[in-house]
Order: sequence, then C-alpha cells, then structure tokens
Amino acid sequence: MDRTVGFIDVGTNSVHMLVVRFYEGTMGTPVYQDKEAVRLGYSLFIDGAVDEATIDKTDKVLGSFAAIARSYGAEEILACATCAVRESPNADRFLEIARKHGIKMEIIDGTEEARITRLGVLGPVSPRRTLLMDIGGGSTEITIADGEKDLMSASLKVGALRLTFGHGFSNNHRIEPEKYDFLRRCVDTEAAGITGKIKEIGFETAVGSSGTLMTLAAACAARRGDGDDSYFTYTELESLMRSLCRLGTKQRAKMAKIGPSRADIIIGGGAAAEELMFLFGINRMEISGNGLREGMRMDYLIKNGWETSDIRSSSVYSLAGRFSTDREHGENVKRLALELYGLFTKAGLVEERDVVRDLIAHAAVLAEVGAVAGRRNKGDLTSLIIRRSALTGFEPDELDTLALLATLCRGPIPPLGSKTYSSYTPQMGTTIAKCAMILKLADIADRGRDGAVESLTVSNHPDCLTIGLVAKSDVSLALWKMESVSDEFRRIFGRNLHVAVRESYQ
Repeated sequence: MDRTVGFIDVGTNSVHMLVVRFYEGTMGTPVYQDKEAVRLGYSLFIDGAVDEATIDKTDKVLGSFAAIARSYGAEEILACATCAVRESPNADRFLEIARKHGIKMEIIDGTEEARITRLGVLGPVSPRRTLLMDIGGGSTEITIADGEKDLMSASLKVGALRLTFGHGFSNNHRIEPEKYDFLRRCVDTEAAGITGKIKEIGFETAVGSSGTLMTLAAACAARRGDGDDSYFTYTELESLMRSLCRLGTKQRAKMAKIGPSRADIIIGGGAAAEELMFLFGINRMEISGNGLREGMRMDYLIKNGWETSDIRSSSVYSLAGRFSTDREHGENVKRLALELYGLFTKAGLVEERDVVRDLIAHAAVLAEVGAVAGRRNKGDLTSLIIRRSALTGFEPDELDTLALLATLCRGPIPPLGSKTYSSYTPQMGTTIAKCAMILKLADIADRGRDGAVESLTVSNHPDCLTIGLVAKSDVSLALWKMESVSDEFRRIFGRNLHVAVRESYQ
C-alpha cells in the first residue's frame, strides 16, 4: 500500500492535520502536521451553537489544510469531527464545508472517539492494563485497555472549554477557591457513573493525551526544574493549580510553559485533570503526544488490511524513514548486533532477556535519526527524537532505554555508577552498558556500509575475548576501529578484546 493520506481532527479547541505517506510493510511516515486553534466550543458553550465567524474560520482552515495535503500528494483526506460539531445544531454546515474541499468527514460519537484515540496512543495492543485519559475542549474520553481488549470506555461531557465558558464565570481574573471547587464538583458529577467501575477493573498505569495534559505536564516539569514533561504527579498538579488560580489570565500566560493560547482555558482543563486523577486514584500520569489523528492513521491501516502482529517494528521503521536514515546500514547493524548478543549470552557475558534483545534490534535501526543535526550533538538529538516520538507499542520506560542505547552506541559509554544509569538498578545499568558496547561493535563492523561482514564468531577466554569477523571483502578499517575501542570494552566487560578476520572472498 504505497499512498499518501491526510487525516484531520476537527476538535472543540483546535483543528489538527497529519499527512502520512504509507509504504508497504510500515505504519507510514508523517510528512506534514499542523494545527489551528479555531475554538469551535467557545460560542457553542456560551450561546448554544457555533457562530458564523467560527464556521467561516473553520472553512478557511479546512480549505488550507486540504490544499497542503494535496501538495504532498494526498490521494484522500479523511476527517473526524468530535464534541463541538456533534453537539452543535448546525453540524450539517461542517459536512457541507468538508464536501466543498473534497474532505470525507465523519461526525463521530464519544465512544468512537475513545476507540480511535486509544488506537493512536496505545496502539491495537496495550502491553499492560492502562487507563487512558484524553481531556479535550468539550469532552473527556476514558478507556481502560489490556492487550487487544478495551475493558471499559466512556465519554464524559467534561472539557477545558466547556468548563471555562459553559458556566457563566469570568475567567480573566484570579479564580476564587469556591469557583474552582464548583468546577471540580461538575467533573465529579459527570464522572459519578464510571468511577466505581474504574476502581473495580483497576489499572497498572495511567497515560494522558491532549493539549491540556501536555501543557500541564510541561508546566509541572518547569516547576520541578528537570524539564522532563513526559509525566506529572497528582501532588505536582495540585500545587500548580493552586498557583494558577491565584493569577489572572495575563499573569497565567507568562507562567513557564502555559502561554497565551492556553492561559484562559487551563483552569477548566486543570480542574478536570485534578478531579479525575483524584477520583480514579491516579498518582502519576504519563504523557503521550499522540491522539485522535494518530488513531485515525492506525484505524486506516487496520481497515486496509494491515497486520498488527509487529507493531513495534513497524513504528520504528516509520520513524527511521521519517529521518531518511541509511536503512541498509541499519539492517546490517541490527543483524550483527543480534548475532553478537546471542554469542555473548552463550558465553555468559550478558544476561539473556527477550525485551533487551528487542530493544537492541530497534536501537540499531534508530541510531542515526539524529544525523540531521550535522556533526555536533547528534546523540542528544537522537535521544530527544526517540523519547518524544511516542512510538506505538512502547512503554515510556522502554522509550527511555531505547533512546539511551541508540545514543551510547554512537558515542562514549559512561562508566557504571554514573548518573546516566541512575534510574536503573545496578544490574540493568550494567546490561545497558554491555548492550551499548555490542551495538557499537556491530556498527563498527559495518564501517564500510557495504555488508562486508557476513557473520561473527566469539571465543571467550578468562582474560581475553576474541571476536572473529567473517568477511567477503576488505574490512581493515573496521578492524582498526574495533581495536581503538578496546580500552572501553575492557572497562565494561573486564577483559581484553582481540579481533581476528577470516576472509571468505579469497
């Protein structure tokens, strides 16, 4: 299936577009994405219908997005309209606008919105029992997913714009505790029908998506001081909301990571997040940058016969393709790294774990995604790209480890006990350092990027390890480079490294 498709999410706050170029055997490569804050919900929640000015703006945005998608070769453009459109009495106007621009638009209900969002954030198979929360402008979708099953799914009439503009309060000045408590009670009332069921089913981890939760995570990270916006805790959110309520809109806009586009609706969104975390017993919320439009992409793949059996590999290859990495070299490094890992485990040099083997394979493919940065800071960019990629099928901690492996295999590997491994157990830190060395050796073995090394051998001795390169052409450069990392190898594995070449081409 080689084609390009545009996916548009017509939301209550913003209209998002994702253009994806699909290649056979992958999840496709995003080639363009954009959003416009149209705020369909503003007039809807104040006056009961989306006003003409907002409809006109939506017309212009959809027309522009359709033209951009076609400039990238999109053969079809699909749109899902959510809460604001489905609740507006003039919803037909949006369908007419979509048809005018050649967009196939569907107005979806809350249950379908939850299903598609789950596909975008967790993929078709959730690796663990996960509660997914997506706080939009007009509604909040809640799903508990375990494997391929959705154990429960609900759409609540709770959202950042609905809570901000739907109750007749002025949001320009500081928010009195009584008003904020009222907003939380509104959330409590709406969630009353599902709270008991969620506690009965239970979940291992909670993941949040949407602009509201991403903004709250970024603001919590700024206050924490570490810049890690991949999560926030209930305690951090509670403290943040107390601070935000003491400020007017202009002051909120100046707070780190809030900004003017969220300053007027962050109180409503924060009240929803805080109350739902309290009700469901969520102490920590992991954050995903994916959402409905990524779910539309996944849904499109599935409906067109895409097999979901190896979703992790497919998402990895899609990311690598997006950054135009050398796929042949990545495949050679992957092949050699997995061969070395197998030989090293047999020799008792590293523990054998399926998840580790899997991460080695993916790190080999993604090690070059940061090469677009030029000669400096490639490793930092590689790590940032992988950590922020929200790769479908991976848990946040797996992405952290994947990013670390892909970075270390192209640069110096820090000594054990350094802060690089501080979030891991000593045993896992050792495994990561050893696997990074294995990846580095595999990368060096394909130094010529020609697949010259056909296979490898390992001979283990008490104070020395000999790696044999079975080569079909000259590998003298790889031999020299391997010898240059012998000190690093000795520090990590506690023995000398010797490299021998057997030339199969003679």
